[in-house]
Amino acid sequence: MTRTISKIAICFLFIFFILMPSFLVEGHSYVVQESPIPNSILETSPSEISIQFNSKVDKNFSLKVLDDEEQEIEIKSAMISDDQKTITIQIPQLPNGQFKVAYYVISSNDGHAMEGSYLFHVKWKVPPIKNNQYVKEETNGGIINSNEPKYPQEGIVDLAEKKKIINAASIYVAKASYYLGFLLVIGWLMLWQIIKTYSFEVRKKYLFYGMLFQFLHLIGLIAVLLVQMNVFTMHGISFEFDFPLETNFGKLWIASLVLTLIGFLFLFKNRVFDYFWILSIGVIKSLSGHSQEFEPAVLLAGLNSLHLFAASFWAAGIGFIVLFWRKQRLYVKYFLPIFSKGALLSMILLTTTGCISTYLYLPNKEAILTDWGIALLLKVLVVLVVMIVGAVIRRKMKKGKVADLDSIMKFDMGLLLILIILISILTSLNPLP
Repeated sequence: MTRTISKIAICFLFIFFILMPSFLVEGHSYVVQESPIPNSILETSPSEISIQFNSKVDKNFSLKVLDDEEQEIEIKSAMISDDQKTITIQIPQLPNGQFKVAYYVISSNDGHAMEGSYLFHVKWKVPPIKNNQYVKEETNGGIINSNEPKYPQEGIVDLAEKKKIINAASIYVAKASYYLGFLLVIGWLMLWQIIKTYSFEVRKKYLFYGMLFQFLHLIGLIAVLLVQMNVFTMHGISFEFDFPLETNFGKLWIASLVLTLIGFLFLFKNRVFDYFWILSIGVIKSLSGHSQEFEPAVLLAGLNSLHLFAASFWAAGIGFIVLFWRKQRLYVKYFLPIFSKGALLSMILLTTTGCISTYLYLPNKEAILTDWGIALLLKVLVVLVVMIVGAVIRRKMKKGKVADLDSIMKFDMGLLLILIILISILTSLNPLP
C-alpha cells in the first residue's frame, strides 16, 4: 500500500507542475472601492451606496444601511452592474448622524461568502428641507415621527437576512455531500488494489459501494454547481443561468463534472486509468480552492492535494471496516494491520500539511478570531480526538482485541462526518479577517 501511495504522489507532482501554469485561477474577490468612503463626514446626504469588487460577485447580495440604533433604512432599489463587480442601493435623504453600511456577497470566482461593514457620518452644512421620506427629523425638541414610515412594518421578515441564511446553508450541505463523496471515491480507488485480491463476494460488494460513492460525489458536485448558478432562491427554483463559465474557477468545476461522468465508464477497470483519474481530480480540486488566493500558491496547492489524498485513504479505510465488519469480518481483520499503518502515515501527512497551510493562510493572530478561525479550531479539536481514537485502536489490535473494535470504528466514522461538515464550512469562508 505504501508503494501505491508513493507512486500516486510522484505522478501527482509530475502532472501538477506541468498543468499548474494553465490552470491558475482568479483569487478571492475583495473590495476595491466604497462610496461613501469609510469614516467619511458628508455635508449632504448621499443618494446611493455602492461597493465595487475586483471581480464578479453573485447577483443575490445583501447591502443595507443602518442608523445609530441599528435600525435598517428602507431602500428605494438595489442593483448590480452589468459586469457584476459593483453593487448599489438607492436611499432616501438622511438627517445628521452616524450610519453603518453592511454587505454580504458571494464571490463568483470561488463561491466564497464575504461580508463586512463600515461607518460614515452625515453632518449637513446647510440644513435640509423637511423630508417625509425618512422617519427621523431634527427639531429643537429632538426627534419626531413623520407621516411616511422609515422601517418595514413589525413582523415583516428581513428577506435579505433570510436569503443569506438559506444561501449559506445550501452551500454547506452541497459541499458536505461533495467532499464526502470526493474523499470516499478517491480512497476507494486507492484501496481497490488491495481489495481486488480478496474473494469474489467481497469484490462484488466493494464495487457496488464504489458505484454508490460515485453517485454521491456526482450529486454533491451538481448541488455545488446549482448553488453557484443561483438555481435555489428565496422564491423557489429559478432557471436563470448565472455560472461564471468565463472564469478559470468555472472552467475547473465544469472539468471536474466531466471527469466525474467519465469515471462511471472506466473506474475500477484499469489501474493506470484509476491513478490518472485520481491525480487529475486532485489537481482540479487543488486549483479551485483557497490555495490560489494566497502565496506561495504552488506550495499551498500541493499541500492541499497531499492533505486530500491522506484524508481519502483514512475515510475509505474506515468506511470499508464499518461496511464489511458484519459479514466479512475475516477479511476486515486481514485488512486492519494494513489500514493501521496507512492511517498512521495519513495522520502524519494531515497534521504536517494542515499546520503548514494554516501558517501560510493566517495573515495575523487576530484572524483566529474570525468565523474561519473558529471553524479551524474546532477541526483541530476533532482531529486530536481522532488521533486519540487511533491510538486506542492500535493498542487493542496489539492486545488481540479486534472483536472490540466495532463500536469504536463507528465512532471514528462519526468523527469523519463531523470533519466533513467543518471542511465544508472552512472552504466556504475566507481566512482573511
